Amino acid sequence: MMLLDQLLGELDVEVDTFAVCEVRKGACLVLQEDEAAAIHYVLAGKGIALPMGGPPIVLEPQTVVVAPPGSCLVVSAGWGATMTMPAPDCRPLAGGWDWNTVGDGEPGVLLACGTVAALHRETIGLFDYLRTPLVENMTQDASFEQPFHRLLDELAAPKAGTKTLTEILMKECLVSLLRRQCESGECRAPWLAALEHPQLSKALSAMMDRPSAPFTLEGLAEIAGMSRAAFAERFKQAFQRTPMAFLRDVRLRLAARLLTTSDLPVKTVAGRVGFASRSHFSRAFKAYAGSDPAAYRAAKSRPESVD
Repeated sequence: MMLLDQLLGELDVEVDTFAVCEVRKGACLVLQEDEAAAIHYVLAGKGIALPMGGPPIVLEPQTVVVAPPGSCLVVSAGWGATMTMPAPDCRPLAGGWDWNTVGDGEPGVLLACGTVAALHRETIGLFDYLRTPLVENMTQDASFEQPFHRLLDELAAPKAGTKTLTEILMKECLVSLLRRQCESGECRAPWLAALEHPQLSKALSAMMDRPSAPFTLEGLAEIAGMSRAAFAERFKQAFQRTPMAFLRDVRLRLAARLLTTSDLPVKTVAGRVGFASRSHFSRAFKAYAGSDPAAYRAAKSRPESVD
């Protein structure tokens, strides 16, 4: 069984710039996530976060909320805030612990918000299959609080080595957060739920180790030592998609990395990620990335324009 240590040992972490925002009473802040998961940490005050289609989240000091990609949270300092909200002005930290406010009422809730890319084996995001926000109150847990505050301080006054240090600190925070998930007995992170399952983890490891292998649903179920129906149902419970759809995700994300980090011909990339024909690969990749492999490679290798 793949354990937490192995999962984290194969995790690459990148930290985007954080911002500190205060949501005052009577105002709301909409936190819309795009392609990456976000981490929101309550520094002070109390409030409420309303996710899409989920129960309200109580925000108290040292509450950590991991919002899945594509999610939306509406944060307020309490019930009854107006939804005709002022535009937030939450600039990145610079020159100290400055923060920006949303609204002009009494002090409300103060959060540090930022995006984090945590990729397992450089292909699948740790929180990509999170269905609802992951919430933990880390009160009196110095193993999270101390590295997170050090991370914010480092981002507030960047210097040589800041990128490397913030990635190490964020990984330390993730260790504490995921350890709490494992210890709580109610693991809501799909990766952990799957990897803690002794049978499911065997099939998951096989797909990650050999994504180009000609797997079938029956073959994966056999690797897991489960019936076809039980394996398919348990896997979908964890990842909200079928095993074969998950395998396609792994293959296409690996293909995207190969297209941007190598000069391999598209046909070779297709073969390396398990597609028998270039045409089949190109159709699948376009459905995944919005452009065919050649256009995707050209766009990613094109230098960004400077205004």
